[in-house]
Amino acid sequence: MSELRIFLRRDAFLDGMDCAWALLDDEGRLQASGARLEEPPKATLCRLVLAGELVLSLNASLPDLPERRLAPLLAAAAEAMTLVDADDIHAVLMDRRDDGVSTLAVIEDAWLGRVLSRLAAFGLRPDAALPEYLLLPWSQGSWSVGWRGNDTLARFDLAQGMTLDESEPPVGLSLALAQRAPPEGIKVYQGDGGPDWARWRATLGLPVEAVGVWDWRSAAWPALPNLLQGKHASSRNRLDWTRLRPLAWGALALVVIQFAGLMLDWTMLAHEDASLRQEARVLAERALPAHAAVVDPAWQMAERLQQLHTAAGNPSADACVGLLGRLGRVWPAGPQVQSLSYESGVLSVSLNEADAAWLTRLQTAAAMRGLGVASAQEDKGIRLTIRPSSKDTHHEQ
Repeated sequence: MSELRIFLRRDAFLDGMDCAWALLDDEGRLQASGARLEEPPKATLCRLVLAGELVLSLNASLPDLPERRLAPLLAAAAEAMTLVDADDIHAVLMDRRDDGVSTLAVIEDAWLGRVLSRLAAFGLRPDAALPEYLLLPWSQGSWSVGWRGNDTLARFDLAQGMTLDESEPPVGLSLALAQRAPPEGIKVYQGDGGPDWARWRATLGLPVEAVGVWDWRSAAWPALPNLLQGKHASSRNRLDWTRLRPLAWGALALVVIQFAGLMLDWTMLAHEDASLRQEARVLAERALPAHAAVVDPAWQMAERLQQLHTAAGNPSADACVGLLGRLGRVWPAGPQVQSLSYESGVLSVSLNEADAAWLTRLQTAAAMRGLGVASAQEDKGIRLTIRPSSKDTHHEQ
């Protein structure tokens, strides 16, 4: 079957912005491509490739229930781990592992509804949608990276990935290594040019292998759950209920039985909702400091996440995420990062043994970004303490 593949960014269709598209033949070979949808080509299938920053991958512990009964609970589960209200979230169950942990894909509900309406104006009814990073080839035991300079992607397993920062290697990879079991190696699909391979290997402490060119337009479409589910499902996949009217009267006879079943189901869902809240409390106890009292897990986790992005209540380059981005731009190739921690505006990094020349290079480069770097010797290496050198100086260039 022929396929029309459309790439969507957050600003698609806004202020004159359009989106790229690719037309594939029955064998999956690229036939044509363009940057505007003024006259979209005809195809049997229509699929959406979403920019990586639009879709967030989350791990969640969910009750052991059939997927149809989990679907109404997914937005609430995602709300507990994000700063977004459940009513504004579209969440899809992507993978369920044997250890009880599930992977959710989360996207802004209003944005998805808007672009689907805009595509409908072109006569397009998309059949499926996936984030771009899940189109990267992937194999068990390795991570895949699509390197494109300031637009780099990573896929960690069957259903998880993210957009990475522009540092080399990306700080996001170091953070992922600190939070996940390390892979056997990293496979890098590159565009024009290529990264500094020696620096990647030295910083990450893993085999890094260049495996050729990758393009979303012709990449194989993976056998993964579709993001267009529920109210966003393709109209071509929905039943035409007008053809079922002759059965309506027969179905009426089952109403009383169905009502009794629904009452029982509501009772069970209430119990399952209580279980989910308990799971949220357990997660909060693990994520919050040991001395913290867990009163409202969702609110406390949201506050903790907001602290990583803000300083003095406002988005700031001096907060945890901002400090990591600034530090990543000046980090020299050198010892491997052992652990990262952040508390009260101070970022701490544990390293293997580092020589004085390396520390001097880091401190000099960091000072140009408005960061002060102090070092202290530890039993197993060196601990760096990074903090803004001046809170009222703008460091980003």
